Amino acid sequence: MEGKRAQQSQFHRSQIGRAERYIRLHLRGSESTKLTLARIAREAGSSSYHFARLFQAYVGETPFGFLRRLRLLEALRMLQEDEDVSVTEVAMAIGYDTAAAFNKAMRKAIDATPSEFRTMGKEKQDTVLYDLSRPRLPKEISMNLSACEVTSRGLTHYVFLETRGPFGEVAPPLWNELQPRLAELNRSQIREYLGVSGIDKSRAGEDAMIYQAGVALASEPKKLPAGLQHRAIPEGRYARFVLTGPYAQIWPAFDRVFKELAEKKVELRPEFCIENYLNDPRETPEEQLLTEILVPVV
Repeated sequence: MEGKRAQQSQFHRSQIGRAERYIRLHLRGSESTKLTLARIAREAGSSSYHFARLFQAYVGETPFGFLRRLRLLEALRMLQEDEDVSVTEVAMAIGYDTAAAFNKAMRKAIDATPSEFRTMGKEKQDTVLYDLSRPRLPKEISMNLSACEVTSRGLTHYVFLETRGPFGEVAPPLWNELQPRLAELNRSQIREYLGVSGIDKSRAGEDAMIYQAGVALASEPKKLPAGLQHRAIPEGRYARFVLTGPYAQIWPAFDRVFKELAEKKVELRPEFCIENYLNDPRETPEEQLLTEILVPVV
């Protein structure tokens, strides 16, 4: 069994390797702006719907986080090797629309502008380049995660706020935005607090990654508070895990779950994943928080 799992893990690592090579070949200019999750997944020989999660589980960053990091690394090498090339030329060469957008990306990644990088001196520049080039391997986090079981959920009336971007980054502020709006709902109708995440194949880049924070209601709402949306999550089967511990472990837990399901060759459905918050963080110690992690399966 262990040998079979190792072979399966190696197969998925091979898929990820093909995806990484494809991204490396399309770093410059307009090529990088045309990359979509579906296109990268196709080149890797993988199903596209949950590919971003699988990539992050093995690499430690999203496909587009990987792309951004390599583009910046390429740009820094250009700035270091050619003192005469302009910042605008470098920005355009690696696919940014403006020098301002490039400056902002650099500031976020290395806390320095292109001009500041040029004045660092070669030794410090080399250190920055080395740090940026290192793989973002996922850290092994000790967590209390139950064994997998398969469960079914019925149709769910879901009322929510939505945003886009890397799930772990956009989820916490969205929940903060949601809380005051829930006061306008009938509390007796609320059955579950659900975070829901998935992929919009019609969008490119990390704008394709959808995160929704909301509640499941006992019945379809007659009126919605301003800004909230409603949709019916269809019934279906899910691989179910229960995480015991702080909410900060939810996204590493999803990484571990996707690795396990991939290595067991579990077939996934093209539906959103769900995290179901089973107790109240205002009353429950952090180490006793329970979160149900649900991944749609065939």
